[in-house]
Amino acid sequence: MWNPFVNVRNKKRLPVSGTHTGPFVMALALLYCIAGAAPALAQEPYRLDEVVVTASRIETPLAEAPANVTVITADQIREMGAQTLVDVFQQEPGVFTQNVLGNPKTATIDIRGYGEAAPQNVLFLVNGRRINSIDLSGADLAQIPVDAIERVEVYRGPASVLFGDNAPAGAVNIILKAGEGPPKLSVATTAGSYNFFKPEVMFSGSQDRFSYMTSVSDLDTDGYRHNNALHEKDLLGNFSFDVSDSLKLKLTTGLHTDSYGLPGPLYWSALRQGIVDPKDSTNPNDTASTNDNFFDFVPEIKLRDDVVLSLGASYRDRHTAYYYDYGAGNYYEAKSEIQTYAFTPKMVVSTPIGGMKNVFVIGSDYDRYPTTVSSSGQYFGPSQSTGNIDKRDFAGYADEKIYPLSDLALEAGYRRQKSTFDVDYRDFVNPVLSQTGTSGYERDAYRLSANYSILGKANVFASYGKGFRFPTPDEFIEYGYSPAPGLFVPTRLNTSLKPQTTEELDLGIRSNPWHKVTGAFTYFQSRNRDEMYYNPLTYANENYDKTKRQGIESTLFFNLATGLTLNLTYSYTEALFDGGQFGGNRIPLVPENKASAKLSYAVSDWTFSLSSVYTGERYAISDQPNAQEQLPGYTTFDTSVGYRWNRLTALFTVKNLTDKRYSEYGVYSPSVNDIALYPSPGRQFFLTLRYTLGG
Repeated sequence: MWNPFVNVRNKKRLPVSGTHTGPFVMALALLYCIAGAAPALAQEPYRLDEVVVTASRIETPLAEAPANVTVITADQIREMGAQTLVDVFQQEPGVFTQNVLGNPKTATIDIRGYGEAAPQNVLFLVNGRRINSIDLSGADLAQIPVDAIERVEVYRGPASVLFGDNAPAGAVNIILKAGEGPPKLSVATTAGSYNFFKPEVMFSGSQDRFSYMTSVSDLDTDGYRHNNALHEKDLLGNFSFDVSDSLKLKLTTGLHTDSYGLPGPLYWSALRQGIVDPKDSTNPNDTASTNDNFFDFVPEIKLRDDVVLSLGASYRDRHTAYYYDYGAGNYYEAKSEIQTYAFTPKMVVSTPIGGMKNVFVIGSDYDRYPTTVSSSGQYFGPSQSTGNIDKRDFAGYADEKIYPLSDLALEAGYRRQKSTFDVDYRDFVNPVLSQTGTSGYERDAYRLSANYSILGKANVFASYGKGFRFPTPDEFIEYGYSPAPGLFVPTRLNTSLKPQTTEELDLGIRSNPWHKVTGAFTYFQSRNRDEMYYNPLTYANENYDKTKRQGIESTLFFNLATGLTLNLTYSYTEALFDGGQFGGNRIPLVPENKASAKLSYAVSDWTFSLSSVYTGERYAISDQPNAQEQLPGYTTFDTSVGYRWNRLTALFTVKNLTDKRYSEYGVYSPSVNDIALYPSPGRQFFLTLRYTLGG
């Protein structure tokens, strides 16, 4: 939500104490040494023939993807007992979760170490449709029911050529289930800790040329903390109709509503001294709500056997509301409406050139985001304002992939994008603060890559790309303190804020030579100019001169015995300031080390799994000098037991098995010289029962 006022209660980025578990990382490192140079992978035996969309904006074999792309299937999501989309990313190497409220409403996903700015650097898509908001909030991960997901594709590295703004770190494409075969009805209910209850119904199938999937779900939970409840309802539909051999129509539509509490931060010193409990709330009456609906319509026209034209169009209408209670009749509330109009025509030409296989993609993206925000309050006098902003994006792109050899693919892509912002802010109490202005940015992106297949058992790739991201409306508006504690008011448009540019090199290998050990390994190195950040001392968003990142992402899969598998992942992420006053310091909220292990066993109708994830130490947000104590590393354990009997399945899951106290999010507050935290949930139990008819 773009907001002419930024409320500290909602803007604070926050964690809790935990213990360092170095032996766990050392054990994983030892296993890697034992494995030697064997390439590695995650989730399940590596399938080079698996098809992904995110790598080239068309269906492409994973073996030809010029980047580290992970595919997480519906079966894997179900096996891990994921209740929300945030759960899906826990074991992904190089991917870090930042779950402020312990539910998906304010959670963000960080790829390759962007810390606080992760929501603006990682693009989320549903069936290829952008779902990132134009403000600092990023993508709303609560509006995607996990049971409606067919697979999740995680693309690491700059994806700006294909998708534009918000993708310099990577992109996540969520592919929804499509109906196939006879009609099938699936009814499920999940009950769990903190009064968690989620009934859901899915109906799907296909007949002749028509396929359909509809999903209805309702989630209610009191949450781990006081004033931490979440209530959400979702209706989702995914349809396709083959009108003829040359015309296919696709329609995806959905409706999401929710309401939730905002418990506020707890300070680290108070938690250590036992003055407060991790379940406490400092803001027992603060609340928020969302109403979001969309439709996405895509006609696909086959002009020739080797030429396909896609004419995507989508509309979204999102309403949000926040209410903050300061007591004694003092309050602040804000409401916003963000509409999104998108038109994304694309043509795919697969005509051979000189006898060589060739795939050429050319298209344009047009997005418009008219936004209205109204706010009012009462604190040391009334406040009332209205803000209007109209953001428009226009881009053209082309991507060429050619095969000079049957096992060698060379790819080159280019995009040019322009964005403009028209801002009109009206303060009805203090008219002197009213202002209007226009700002615009234009940048390009490119990608060069090579991918070579080795005897169909492995492939190596190299990719060099340039990406970008533009400031959000929240960032190029500067703020100053108002008389009301915790509130800021706009003071001017910061048109000097520069867009961020990213250049990155990726080298990797994927392999499936044996049935016993398979996997993947990737090395990356990136350099950013003008990376944007919020300066708490000036209450403004500014540009770092230069930052740099490098690291490795690796996974190993062992087929130990019939039905028994072991999956290991490890990633090292070095995110540093490159010169300037913070030169050599680590970027806040980015752990250098992340590791996971998962042991799975299937016998007869039973499945068992035990998984563990280690996340390393990191500095709190706003601690660019690296002068404060680091947030401790922590290890969490999850386990699940599943059973299938005819058409009935049951899954029992325990999250945070050891009841670890920790927090994924922390921010240093210079005014009180302390770190503010949002404690993550303790041990949780879930039981899911599912019954399927037909199919």
